[in-house]
Amino acid sequence: MVRTCVGCRQRSERAELIRVVEQSNILIFDHNNALPGRGAWLHKAQQCLELAITRRAFIRALKLKSQPDTSGLTFTKEQAETMLANK
Repeated sequence: MVRTCVGCRQRSERAELIRVVEQSNILIFDHNNALPGRGAWLHKAQQCLELAITRRAFIRALKLKSQPDTSGLTFTKEQAETMLANK
């Protein structure tokens, strides 16, 4: 199934993207694609995350009323390596 990255707007297979959801006005990664609610899809790259935050894409994609807390959405080197290994 093909989805669009909210950061770079490129279309990719769902397996190449990670789902982001909002819970209590905090954005979190949904690694298992099982959390309830509306989700936004993002490439597993820091550039796409930064683009999505700069463009305020999460507000539009998740239909939020205000700017959510994005502090939980950081890719550490270890997280990126783990996500790529689990691909």
